[in-house]
Amino acid sequence: FFSIIAVEVVHPITTRLAEQGVWQDCERCPRAFSTVMDSTLTFLQQIIAGDSWGLLSIPIIEEEPLVSVFLFGVLVIVELGMVNLIMTVIIDVANSAREADEKRKLDDKAREYEVMKVKVMKICEELDVDGSGDLSIDELLAAI
Repeated sequence: FFSIIAVEVVHPITTRLAEQGVWQDCERCPRAFSTVMDSTLTFLQQIIAGDSWGLLSIPIIEEEPLVSVFLFGVLVIVELGMVNLIMTVIIDVANSAREADEKRKLDDKAREYEVMKVKVMKICEELDVDGSGDLSIDELLAAI
C-alpha cells in the first residue's frame, strides 16, 4: 500500500532532485521510488535494515517538507508492526511457560494428594483394631 503511494507522490520529487544532480554518488537514488517493487525495496532498506535514510529521504524532505508526514508515517507504522510481531512472540512464549508451570503445579498437587492419601489410609488401618476395614465410633474415640 505504502509503495503504491510512494510511486505516485515521492517518485516525481526524486526525479526532480535527480535532474538537479542531488544524487551524483548514488546510482539507485533516482529510481528508489520509480516502481512499486523499487519502493518496497527502498522501504525495506531504510526501515528494516536502517540503511540510507539520510542519503535518500533527507533531500526529499528538504525539497517537499510535507512528504515527511508520509515518510515518517510509513516509518512509524512499519516499526510498530515489527515491535508488535516481536511482542507477540514474547507474550506467546511467556504464556506457554505459564501454562507449563500451571500444569507442573497441578501435577505436583496430584502427587502430594496421592502421598497424603496413602498416609491417611495407613493411619486408618492402624486405628482399625478389629480389622473390619471400617472405623467405628469406638475406634475413633479410642484414637483420640
